[in-house]
Amino acid sequence: GLTTVVDVKVATYPTHAASKPVALIPQCAANRHLKFTLDGSGPISLQPPDLREWPDIGADELNPAGVRRVNLDTLTKEETASWRCGETLLLSGKMLTGRDAAHKRMVELIDAGKPLPVDLRGRVIYYVGPVRAVRNEVVGPAGPTTSSRLDDFTDKVLAETGLFAMVGKAERGPAAIGSIVRHRTPY
Repeated sequence: GLTTVVDVKVATYPTHAASKPVALIPQCAANRHLKFTLDGSGPISLQPPDLREWPDIGADELNPAGVRRVNLDTLTKEETASWRCGETLLLSGKMLTGRDAAHKRMVELIDAGKPLPVDLRGRVIYYVGPVRAVRNEVVGPAGPTTSSRLDDFTDKVLAETGLFAMVGKAERGPAAIGSIVRHRTPY
């Protein structure tokens, strides 16, 4: 999509020293292309960054030395076991997406002995959710969610579904890390 940050509301409260100054960091390429100062004069109107500012990426940059290509459509448990912490993987193929509401529903279905709407065996899931469509977009962009939001569901999902790997942002809690190690499932 063209919009990464749809809406930000900043409120100040005099009871906390950290109320001011305010820094907004959307954690994406946008924060390298945009600078503004809130001066209290009213709403600001921001222009999208010029796409010419992004580097032109050729085939050589897409497969540099030391990068392992991984086809998610033919992925095996043996292949995931050969991955090493810190290794750069270039993923291609089909990946499932889901965040906390989807994981909560999966666990509820598992607990009720009901089938899941999608077979997770041998699949990879990306912790991501939809972002509201804007202007003439039919579908809005997708935004990654913080992986620790899924920690409460991790053990049940890994134990019961045959999921091969998880992709997300940020650190995981101790229970989720234990589950990842126990089930030998890459994150």
